Amino acid sequence: MQSPERPRSGPVIAPEPGGSQVPASSDEVPVVAVASGKGGVGKTTVAVNLALALAASGLRTGLVDADLYGPDVPRMLGLRRRQDTGQLTVFGARGTAAARLQAVERHGIQLASAGFLIGEGQGLGVAAGLAELLVRRLIIDTDWDSPDCLVIDLPPGTADIQQFVFALRGRPVHVLVVVTPQVIAHSDVRRLLAHLRLASSRSGAAILGGVENYSGMVCAHCGELTPMFPPAPPDESVWAQIERIVSVPFSPQAAADADQGKPVMLTRAVPEQVAAFELLASRVRAELAQPGLPGRAAGG
Repeated sequence: MQSPERPRSGPVIAPEPGGSQVPASSDEVPVVAVASGKGGVGKTTVAVNLALALAASGLRTGLVDADLYGPDVPRMLGLRRRQDTGQLTVFGARGTAAARLQAVERHGIQLASAGFLIGEGQGLGVAAGLAELLVRRLIIDTDWDSPDCLVIDLPPGTADIQQFVFALRGRPVHVLVVVTPQVIAHSDVRRLLAHLRLASSRSGAAILGGVENYSGMVCAHCGELTPMFPPAPPDESVWAQIERIVSVPFSPQAAADADQGKPVMLTRAVPEQVAAFELLASRVRAELAQPGLPGRAAGG
């Protein structure tokens, strides 16, 4: 398979004539925001497999790929858009086809992603205000089919997109933090946690807990777990501040399958990872049920 030809520039972003900003939503669907302090910690892998595990547990689950600059969720689920986009509508006139986005259903979950709006070889360089409008479209202006919850895969850090999601109005926002054992990842997550504590009075986002990803590497021959990173020292570890819900080991087999659009919750090729994501989904489901989820979720 040949790699797509890279365009000379990204798509032209322009509003539709007569368009208006996306209106605020009255939707109260709870959100699980998968966040990280730094990139490269496997956050998208966690978000995808968590969404699949929640769906397998009986929750109608939506997955929002809010990482506009690296929208990898579609490919991890076997969906690719090779055709470049010439123009991207940020918002459209009410009542027109451009005013709403359609969620894509894949493996029992509903999906909205910037990866459906641009070609896989294109970059999306937008200013903060436009980035927020695009994320609003993905979350609020998508025609979801009565989801019980939305899992949102965020970019790393604490910039505009993250702050917008943390401050979503009218719905519970639960933040799930992904970190690797290495000290630099813990250092960056401590910054994220400090921001969340500072902003909690106005954002309402609650920290659900943490996922320790790449906790070790599973040997393909004997199943033994080998550490991949030296652990962060206790005085610099985030586990004194938040609960470590699960530890997810790395598997070369699972990584290769994910590159081919086959996440481990579908292949079930690595039992250690499957067990971790099922436990994570159980904990997330229990947390969401605390105030009482509507419909199917409330009944468990």
